[in-house]
Order: sequence, then structure tokens, then C-alpha cells
Amino acid sequence: MMREDYVMNAASAHNPMRGLLSQTVRLMLAAAAMGTLLGLAPLGFQHAYGAEQTHLRVSSLGATQTVSLDANKSMLIDLPVDVKEVIVSQPGVANAILRNKRRAIIQAIGAGDTNIFFMDANGRTIVVLDVSTKGSNNQSSSIAAVLRDTFAKVIPNSKIDIEAVAMTTIDGAIINRIVLSGHANSADEAHKAMAIAAQFAGGPDNVTSVLNIEGSQQVMLKVTVAEVNRSLAKQFGIDLSGSFSSGGLTTSFVSEQPLGGASNIFSDNGIGGSVTAGPFKIDAQLRAMEQRGASRTLAEPVLTAISGQSATFKAGGQFPVPTGVSDGDVSFAYQDFGVSLQFTPTIKSNGMIGLEVDTASNELSPEGSITVGTVTLPGIKKREAKTSVEIRTGETLAIGGLIQETTRAQVHRLPGLGDIPILGTLFRSRDFIRSQTEMVILVTPYLAQATREVPELPTDRMVFANDAEAIFLGRIETMYGVGPAGTRGSYDGAVGFVLD
Repeated sequence: MMREDYVMNAASAHNPMRGLLSQTVRLMLAAAAMGTLLGLAPLGFQHAYGAEQTHLRVSSLGATQTVSLDANKSMLIDLPVDVKEVIVSQPGVANAILRNKRRAIIQAIGAGDTNIFFMDANGRTIVVLDVSTKGSNNQSSSIAAVLRDTFAKVIPNSKIDIEAVAMTTIDGAIINRIVLSGHANSADEAHKAMAIAAQFAGGPDNVTSVLNIEGSQQVMLKVTVAEVNRSLAKQFGIDLSGSFSSGGLTTSFVSEQPLGGASNIFSDNGIGGSVTAGPFKIDAQLRAMEQRGASRTLAEPVLTAISGQSATFKAGGQFPVPTGVSDGDVSFAYQDFGVSLQFTPTIKSNGMIGLEVDTASNELSPEGSITVGTVTLPGIKKREAKTSVEIRTGETLAIGGLIQETTRAQVHRLPGLGDIPILGTLFRSRDFIRSQTEMVILVTPYLAQATREVPELPTDRMVFANDAEAIFLGRIETMYGVGPAGTRGSYDGAVGFVLD
């Protein structure tokens, strides 16, 4: 009894071990079957489905094998005979390391293609490997990920996709190529994205942008140049001249003051007279003149341009200025006059519009003119402003202004006699001029969009008078009635107005 019980207990003690072993075998078989279905090696997960080849056995001599590797990956090569020499055509793409005479390791360094020759002691080719390597996916992925995070912080409202590829040049250097696609809300955001990507790509030449710009990208700029100029000039004085003749002796004195003096604008006007008494003759001329002037200048050029692009507008002309004479031929240089406007708008992501404005309003003016012989060269009165500002659409900003007042006085007198009270007035001449200038330059940008309606043109209501009106009434244009809204209103009413 005791022996039988011992045998039964031993058998029952081995039963759990058999059950565990059988369960393990079943699990191994299931894993093998699953590995077969999923493309995994039996009893292991070392080689995943679709993984690149990591071991190559060369069986025939003189063959050419094609090898594809990712950057920073390696492959083991087993050769049928001993290797004496290894030649790598592009070491910057791949490298070969001999572990022994019949085993080598191929390492991918950069993206590109190369050939690797394995040769024996007799110089015969064992095998030629055509190696093709891809760029570092990890590096490209990391650059794209960093750019996405940066764009999310800097320009969060845009939807920009990034494609980054690492490439190897002939010299073996690795460069990154970045392509930006998707949508940006403004040209300013697209410019920021290009500038940020250029920092990762090593320069703007390595970045390509195919971004689509959403929203209106056209800016219409209205510039107003307004100026009022007032001038006052006065002149008062007496010019005396006399002579004494006796026999062969003639003596004279002259006290003529320079015409115009400080103002230099008066013509030779005045009241003159002369008195002759024996050998004495006295000539006198009274000069008294006052002149007041006022001028008003208004220029409003309007120009439209795409965000980031420059536009230029000019309305005026040129006039010749003599620059020299050679063999009787006069050479000329042409000077511009009129209204000009050049600006570059940039629509910002915050709704502001950046403007680089260069505007000028020039006109011919008698001020500063000179006379050479019988030719008078006019002067040019310039009003210019060049600046960079930021402003919202529809708002007006003064980019330039001027308030100037000039006063000049000049007295001409005969020494000694001109200092005598009251009587010295006969020997003095006084000129006085005062000039006041007020000018302002305003800019107003608008987001412009095309319209299907044709706006009213300046020539729509300009109608020349017919023969009867021109001959009998002396009219140039047909006269219209003025409505409640002014000349642009209806043609009702009894009051006539000439459109000019």
C-alpha cells in the first residue's frame, strides 16, 4: 500500500509540469502561426513586415547587386572569396567596413547613389553593389515637427503644411529642402512662414512656397497733398538823379535803388518827373507798389497694388533745361514736373496695412527762376514725402506737414542824406515781403475689390457748347442746372453752373 501510494503521488506531482509544458508548446505554435500570417519570424519579432534587408550573401562572382538603405542604416555583406581591395565612388553617400576577408558592413551616410566595388587579390571583381540611400527620415520629420509647432505659435490662424527632405550634395554635405503648402491668411503671414523655414533650411533658396493667400490682397491708396500759400509784398521809395553842366565839365549823381529789392517781383513801375534850371537837371521817380497773392494746391493721386508688390503713378511731364553749348549746339536735360506716387503695401496678420510711400507734387514756379539772355528758366516748386507707416483700412494718417512763415525787409538809402529825418525819405527806398505756407500730406488705404459696375467717369458730364452757345453767349461748355446734391445731382433748377 505504501509503495502504490508513493507511485500515485509522484505521478500526480508530474502532471502540473506536463500541463505547463503542453501549454507553452501550444502558445509557441500559435505565435508561429500568427507570425506566419503577419509576416513575422517564427518565435520572434525581430524583423517586422516591410523592413529593409540587413544581410546579403553573394554567391556568384562578378555580379551586380542593387542595395537600398535608409540614411544611418547598415547592411552585412558575406562574400564567396577573400577581398583584397574595396572602392567606394561616393564616400559621402555610403561607406564600406571590412570585418574580415569575406565579410563587410555597408553604412549609409547621406542621401544619394553610389557604387561599391569588391575586388580579389588578382584584381578581379567579386561583386559590384549599386547602393541607393534615402535621406534621414528622422531628421526631416523632426524639422517638419518643429516648424509645425513654430507656425502654431507665431501664425496660429494659418493652415500650413510642411514637407521636409534631407539631400546630400556632390561634396557630401547634407541640406534640407522644405516645401510649404496650404493656406495663409495674408501675404505677411506667408512671408513670415518663408523667413522661419529659411532658418531651418539654411537659406531662402532651399524653401519653396506654394501657399494660397486667402482674403483680399489688393490695397488702394489715396494720397492728398493740400497747400495754401499767401504772400504780401510792399515797396516805397524815391529815386533821385541829377547833373550839372558848365562848359566842358559835366557832373552827375545817381540814387537809384535796386528794383524790387527783397521781393524782386515788381516791374519798372512808378511816377517820374524832371526839373531843369540852368546848368542843373534833377530827375525823380516815385516807386510805390503793394502786391498780395494767394495760391491753393490740391493733388489727390489714387493707386492700387497687390500686397507686397510696388506700384507707380505719374501725371505730369518734362521741360527742357539747357545744360551747355558746344559748337553752337545747345544740349538739354529734362526735368520732371507733375504728380507722382509710388508705394508698396503689405497686409499684416493683425489687420494693419504697412505702407512704404514715396509721393511728390512738383510744379513750375516763377520763384527761383533765372534769366539768361533772352531765355527765362523757370524754377520748380516741390512737395515730397517718403516714409513707412502702418495704418488700418479706411483710416487717414498725416505723413507730412509744413507751416512756414517768412518775413523779409530791406532798406536802401544814400549815406548821410538818407539818415536825415523826414527829408531823408527822398533818399531812401524800402522793400517788404511776407510769405505764409501751410501744407499737409495725408494717406488713406483701402482694401480694394473689383466691381461689375462701371463708375462715373470725369468725362461723362463734360459736353462742349454748340455753335450758337459759343458764338452768341461765349460759352465753352454746356451749362446745367444745379440740383440739391450739387453739380452731381439732377439737372433741375434755374441756376446755371459751368462744370470745370
